Amino acid sequence: FDIYSILRYYSGFGRYDDDFIDRLSRYYSVLIFSIFVLIVSSVQFVGKPISCFTPASFTNAHVTYADFVCWISDTYFVSIDSEIPDLDESEIRQSSYTIRFYQYVPFILMLQTFGFFLPGFCWRSGSSRFGLPLQKHLDQLNISHRSLSEPPIYRRQLIRNVAIRLDQHFRIQPKGKLAKLTIFYLFTKFMYLINILIQLISLHYLMNFNFNINDILDRFLIYSNTVRHASLQFPTNVLCDFIVRFLGKNKHRHTVQCVLPINIFNEKIFIFSYLWLIILFICTIYNLFIQWILFFSIDRNIVDTRRRVVRRTVSKFSLEQNQEIETINTHDYQPITKNFSQRYLQYDGIVVMRLINMNTDLITMNDLMDDLWDLYQVNPL
Repeated sequence: FDIYSILRYYSGFGRYDDDFIDRLSRYYSVLIFSIFVLIVSSVQFVGKPISCFTPASFTNAHVTYADFVCWISDTYFVSIDSEIPDLDESEIRQSSYTIRFYQYVPFILMLQTFGFFLPGFCWRSGSSRFGLPLQKHLDQLNISHRSLSEPPIYRRQLIRNVAIRLDQHFRIQPKGKLAKLTIFYLFTKFMYLINILIQLISLHYLMNFNFNINDILDRFLIYSNTVRHASLQFPTNVLCDFIVRFLGKNKHRHTVQCVLPINIFNEKIFIFSYLWLIILFICTIYNLFIQWILFFSIDRNIVDTRRRVVRRTVSKFSLEQNQEIETINTHDYQPITKNFSQRYLQYDGIVVMRLINMNTDLITMNDLMDDLWDLYQVNPL
């Protein structure tokens, strides 16, 4: 029972069985938003998120009550240059400028964190069900890369073991059937994209963001005079109405002015989140449609990639046999090369080899491809 291994598996930290764009969402975004949750939660539950300016007749108990009731109640914003409406118009002014969400900012950030965590968790849980423990193979390949002090035969044996297991998997997978692993991986990327799109639209419309360059620069500045900070989404100076009940039918209604210093952090956090989501959206769109879908759509790129590897590998084999052939016509090997890509690796194998290539060094990847090619030549498909 290894707690570290369990946390490492379910959190995804320390895993690299996907590409860098995926890790921007399931690793870096989860880490960033988790830090935001800790910052806002510490201010809300440990510090003092609100402070109200109360009449001089209020005792300390009255002041504490006003702070708490204004924190859990809906406050409203009126510009410092405008007059506060009369008490008879309180419903009208509250319906126009009511601020309701700042108490729930930690939960909003936790929901965003979970949105980034879920697709990666689905990939980690589902990819192993296709009979290919990709992360274990990557761990062994990286062990061989770090084993510089060990004999070379030890490193080559580690790579050879991975090649043997991959060869067994590629040979037993159904030929010409649905590429389940490929579809599942692309579906995971669509989950990342949909999550980013939903969060981006939610922040844009629910928070009423309307950004330009000057607005972004102004919003990132922390004002020395918070009273002049007139943000409608994250006001630092708000009004609060509450009623104090006495015995009988006596009710005293009070309107107090409150300061929300926590909104300084909230505004910066959500502005950064909005810009971060835009960057993620652009990167994920490019990665999904250009680097993966377009890659599979152009089948000749897969054949040409294997053809170049075949030229190098076969030339090495010829020299070892002391043959006098110095140049090899790669066109003669095109049919077996095409079978290697289309019938042996297939789309699932190409996804696996591409992910391994993204997460290992060039020497290890070349040695792995050489071993796979040697194993394939024993019994070509």
